[in-house]
Formats: sequence, structure tokens, C-alpha cells
Amino acid sequence: MPDVEQGLLRVRLSLMAEAAAKLEDYLACLSQNDAFIMFAVPSVMDKQILTWLQAEPLSVLRSLLPKHLDVVGRWGIQLQGDLPEVQAELFAAAGVFTWQGGPLEEYFAAGQTRTLSDYLGKYAYIDKLAHVYSRAGIQVCREVRGLRTPTLVPPSLLVALILLEARLVNNHGVKTVGLAYTPSGHLLQDVAALGALAALTSEFPWEVICLPWTGGSLLGSRNSSTVAAWTAITSALGFGRRSEVAVVDRDQPLKPEQVCCLLDLAQGLMDLSTDQRKAIVAAARWEEEQIKKEAQAIIDRVLELGQGEVAPGLERALAEGSLDIPLAPGGICRGQVLSARDATGAVRFLDCGALPLAQESKEYHWQLLEERAAVEGREPGVSMAIDDIYAFSKGCLVGRTK
Repeated sequence: MPDVEQGLLRVRLSLMAEAAAKLEDYLACLSQNDAFIMFAVPSVMDKQILTWLQAEPLSVLRSLLPKHLDVVGRWGIQLQGDLPEVQAELFAAAGVFTWQGGPLEEYFAAGQTRTLSDYLGKYAYIDKLAHVYSRAGIQVCREVRGLRTPTLVPPSLLVALILLEARLVNNHGVKTVGLAYTPSGHLLQDVAALGALAALTSEFPWEVICLPWTGGSLLGSRNSSTVAAWTAITSALGFGRRSEVAVVDRDQPLKPEQVCCLLDLAQGLMDLSTDQRKAIVAAARWEEEQIKKEAQAIIDRVLELGQGEVAPGLERALAEGSLDIPLAPGGICRGQVLSARDATGAVRFLDCGALPLAQESKEYHWQLLEERAAVEGREPGVSMAIDDIYAFSKGCLVGRTK
């Protein structure tokens, strides 16, 4: 098995995107570059897709297993769709023992196709399966990320969602847990969020992982290098344990040599950032404390509603509105929370809805948004959120008025 210093950089590889090269070529290239590979599969799983998985990529993975025994611990699978438990079983048979996914992530992504209770049951099975493997001496890492596409989600809310999913995993006996955070694009706020995740779980030997910055998805030809560079810098300055810096899928059919160039770019920037960590973390300290305080308030309310249990607390919190997300599909939660970026690009609560935040926290977020609105000559409101979403297509964070 690999040691703790291996696989610090990570690549997400869609198994449906082999137009640029064969799966074996990607595995060989990324193994040589000491990278962790997170496989992705289609979100829609039917019998035809499952048959294809077993006949094609999983068959190839099993055949390559003896050749890549030194990197087996650096293969993972992004579980998604209606059959995550089947995916976990199939990929475990192919030597893949890092399983990313969770009930909140899937529930918020799927809309009203299933209830939260359905996904809690599915992922409880997955966590128990991971525990069985671990007891048999096969280490399984369960990775959670709270939300799949956290567009304009304030970091404190995302941190709370990640930690609630991590508690569910831990309650089923799984000890190896990865906390995967998706950056918002604001460097100091993301460094603070990574620090808050580490601080709030300091009693556990859990890893904090920095996922790709999603704001680069609309930057055209600059996309891949921008995402790799910004994600690497964020992870390095925030002391992330691992950093996912490249994505290979049908929209980005990168060749193995292109992926290796992105890994070199990311590693170089991480090396340059090392000596600046302490200064950046010190500058982000106040923001980190704010994130910790707000995230803990949300977690505490969920536990209070569930009388100490996470699963029942989640369902009651969603109904009550003390757990809510911005831009949610209709019917899955209250949908009263709204957010926008302040003048520096940090994500703030425009409307906290029924989230159990302290009054001083609410006033702090509102004050920063008022300051931005005053500079732009408008009132704080939903137009700011809309402009910030469109700002991504322009390669910037804040959607300012002309």
C-alpha cells in the first residue's frame, strides 16, 4: 500500500471519456506521476450501464490490478445516482477502496426523485459495507462533500453539511473519513474554511481534501490550467491533505500528457506557496472563527432536533428550515436562504432564512453586502446573486454593475 506522502495530487477521470486515450494509458501516466485517481461514472444507472461497467472499465481495472498494486490505495470512485450501493460493491471487487458520496449530496442533487430517507438508507448500507471491509483488514476510506455543486453557498453552511455527513459515516463504524471541500474562489475565505474543517474534527484522524474550484468551468480554453492552479494554491495555503486539480471527462477530453502537465503546474505552485502558509492562515484567522461558529450552530440544531442522532435530525431540520441551501430545487427544502458575494468576492448570506445563526453573524453578513451595494449604487438584493452567478462566465467572482 502507498505511504502517507503519496497521491497528494488527484485527478478525476470519467470512465465514459476515453476518446483521448485508453484507460490503461491514463493509469500508467498518473501512476508514474504519483497521482490519486478518482473515477467518475454516469449519474443515471440502469442495467445496461451496469453491464457495460462490468464488461469494460471494471474488467480492465481488474486485469491491471497486479500491475498497479503499488497504487491500489490511490484509486477512488465518485458514487452517484440511484444505485450507489451497487457501484460500491462493483468497484470494491476491482480494488477501488475510496468511496466518495453521501445522502445529503445525493438528495440535494437529485431533487424530488427520492426522499432523504431513501438516500440515508442507501448510504447507511455503504458505510456498513466499508466497516465490514475494514474489520477484515481492507482499509476503506469514505469521502463526503456535503454538496455536489455548491454554487454561491457560504462556506460555513458547506462545512456544516460536510461534517453532518461525516458524522453519519462515523456512526456506522467507519474510521477513515475524507472531508472534501469545494472552494468558492475567494482565497482567504477558502483557506479559512479548510482550517475550520480541520479544527472542528481535530479529535479524529480525518483528511481534509480540496476539490476543484468550480468557478473555472466557464473559462473556455483557460479552464483546465486555471482550475489546476487556483485549486493547488488554495489547498496548499489551507493545509489540505490532498488536492484534486484536474478533471477528464467528455467536456474536457484531456490526453494523459496534458494531465501530467497540469499536475506539474499544480505541484510547482504548491511548492511556491509553502513558505507563505502561516502568513495567509493568520490573515484568515478571524474568518475561520466565524465559519466555525456558524457551522457549529447549524450542527448543534440538527443534533438537538434528532435528540443526539444525525439522521432524524436532518429530516426535521430540513422541514423546519434550520438546514437549508441557496438555489435549491423546489420542494426538497425551504429554499429561503439566499447568498451573494461581498465587494472582495467572499460569499455572504443575503438572507439566512431560518438557519440558527447568531444575530451578530447575520448583521456581519448584511453589513458587508451593504458595503458592496453602496459602492455599486444599488440596494442589496437578489440581483446581486444573479449577477454573481453570471460573473463566472466572465472569469471573475463579483458580478458588478457597470
